[in-house]
Amino acid sequence: MTKISKVLDGHKKVGSTFIAPLNNLPKMKSISFVDQILPELIWIGLINDNIGYIRGARLIERVFLIIDNLETKNEGSFAFLSTYNALNENEKENLLNLFDSNSLLEPLRRYLAPLLLLYDEFPMKFIGLPDDCGPNEKLIEQISRCVGNHRNKYDTPGIVLNGAVLLSRLVTRKISLPAGLPDFNAVIEQPDSDEANRAAGFMRANVLSEVGMLEISNKWAAYFWEKSYGLTPCRLEFRDQND
Repeated sequence: MTKISKVLDGHKKVGSTFIAPLNNLPKMKSISFVDQILPELIWIGLINDNIGYIRGARLIERVFLIIDNLETKNEGSFAFLSTYNALNENEKENLLNLFDSNSLLEPLRRYLAPLLLLYDEFPMKFIGLPDDCGPNEKLIEQISRCVGNHRNKYDTPGIVLNGAVLLSRLVTRKISLPAGLPDFNAVIEQPDSDEANRAAGFMRANVLSEVGMLEISNKWAAYFWEKSYGLTPCRLEFRDQND
């Protein structure tokens, strides 16, 4: 009994459940990667599926830098889709023009076609539709495959999604990191190494802190899953829990 009490020291008992001290802190909520975070970052997953991790990172870096020059008071992370919902119509129009003048509009429309065409409430809908969209069956297959690729936050694709949130802050110089942190490149270059595991853990922790701090609405995530259930191929294990 002594050992058990030490392990549970500081926990709060609710019914038969013990809640960890961290989850007792003000505004601290349980956050699901699959239910809440994956829908917010799925657009980056589509980009990575199309052009790979390295080219994908360079593309979203350009997106983040362009937005950083946009005249907006929004201080949220534009790695998360819900942040785009907070832009007003004038800001969206300006961003659309900036994407166009920087030759980003066409590739974004092409890579994000499944979200643009299948999800009416997609937060980046304002960028417009691709010229060649293809049949719905192909788009459904793409988004279903993307979810399947990224639903495990411990596999490389899911880890890279988490890393994109950190990238958005680093490339725009919103944060600077102290020395002694793990090599984040190891996630791709040496995915089974201890260094990669350390880096992945740091990335996941950073995303949880960002989501908690920004208090991101669950509106888009809830809509994404509800809409996805209506897309026939997406019914198969579309939301395997891996939290």
